[in-house]
Amino acid sequence: MKQKNTKLWLTLLSGALVLIFALSACQPAAEQTPSPEEIAQRVALTQQAAATEAFVQTLIAKVDQLSNQPTWTPQPTYTPYPTPSAAAPTAVVGTPATPAVQPTAPSGTKCYQMEFLGDVNYPPDTSVKAGEKFVKKWKIKNTGTCTWTTDFDVVFVWGDKIGKNGDITYAIKPGDSYTVAVEITAPATAGTYIGYWMMTDNQGARFGYGPGGDYSLAIKIQVVK
Repeated sequence: MKQKNTKLWLTLLSGALVLIFALSACQPAAEQTPSPEEIAQRVALTQQAAATEAFVQTLIAKVDQLSNQPTWTPQPTYTPYPTPSAAAPTAVVGTPATPAVQPTAPSGTKCYQMEFLGDVNYPPDTSVKAGEKFVKKWKIKNTGTCTWTTDFDVVFVWGDKIGKNGDITYAIKPGDSYTVAVEITAPATAGTYIGYWMMTDNQGARFGYGPGGDYSLAIKIQVVK
């Protein structure tokens, strides 16, 4: 709208200037012949009017050119977003497994529970040669109210899988002790290795020792070349 008003005013100004110069140049002649100075003045006025007209037309053309330019539209400002961080999950070593709910006797004692009596052999941090095979044994006691049958097993649950699962070879009544055993093969690479095993009942539910029945039987060895 502003550019249209500018164009209109330039057109009016051009017309007014041309009219003024024309009137100045075309005054009625006197009876006497105009002098050379008057003739030169009229020629100058005519040339000035033509120059003014050309200048105004040039301005009008510029205004038209600007009017036809596409209107600039401001672009939205880019807003950076924080780069999400790829945090690795924290490994929880030796966290007790959640045991399955076991049948409970009227006294509140669980049907399947046990007590850890100790390592029979290969106590923690025992040094063994790389590739060596041996049998790890733990002594436990049935402190529950139900008998463990030969369907029960000792299974690997987490840590370094350096051994097999073990079997219950005969029935263990409440109050009886038993020595469980698993076959271990020391890794070929030197270092510290820890593995964890738990008891499972005839339904595959795990149980261990401790207040919540979720502590496992562990072996920790130092493998040397």
